Amino acid sequence: MSDTTHTNVPAAFRQSGAPVTPPATEPATASPTATADLYAMWQGMTIGEAAATPLPKLLTLLGVTVEEVEPETLQIGTHATFHGYIGDGEIRLSRSLPQVEREPIVREFLTAITPDPATRTKGPHRYRVTKEITGTIECYDWCSEPHHEHTGNIENIVHQSSRITLELPSESGPMALLYAHIAVDPFAVDVVQREPHIVIDDEQSLYFLPLMQSVELCTELTEFAASLRSMTAKAVGR
Repeated sequence: MSDTTHTNVPAAFRQSGAPVTPPATEPATASPTATADLYAMWQGMTIGEAAATPLPKLLTLLGVTVEEVEPETLQIGTHATFHGYIGDGEIRLSRSLPQVEREPIVREFLTAITPDPATRTKGPHRYRVTKEITGTIECYDWCSEPHHEHTGNIENIVHQSSRITLELPSESGPMALLYAHIAVDPFAVDVVQREPHIVIDDEQSLYFLPLMQSVELCTELTEFAASLRSMTAKAVGR
């Protein structure tokens, strides 16, 4: 009786040793690359599907990159910008923008993405609600400002009198040396400016003098004028 020898052949090989590729259970789906294909897929997603899809996956699908930038590189009042189109876009987020506000802004940009190039901006999420009101401003008798015509913020109202000028005579005509007026800034940080005070202006700087200091300045100016008159008399030999 002859012996029978059994040989185990691996399933992945034929008896000749050539590799055998098992049939695929499901054909692989090619990733969309054309803009139209991407846009069609994006438009076909329901709101729920888009909301449930992780943001990094959405960015990869739509060909959008996100960059964090310094706040000063963006326009004033802008926290984020988008430029580009589906398949090729960039979102720039301010580095100062809180993490909790970043994803909602990115998703808001993505919901409006199209095959056409576009630029969009996003301002602050939080803002102060203001309401326009008409009010009465208590004014001073010496104030010459037309507050009845004021239509801006109430904190911009400053009470000012008409100015007086100290002039220097010259051959070409009088030249202004100093200006002075009364003022009150009700919303100023400086306590002195919130009360009636004197403003001295030499066209280079402003000096805010409380009333007692203004009186002291008047005394000094009187003494200066007397000394100047005496000096002039000496010069002409009187």
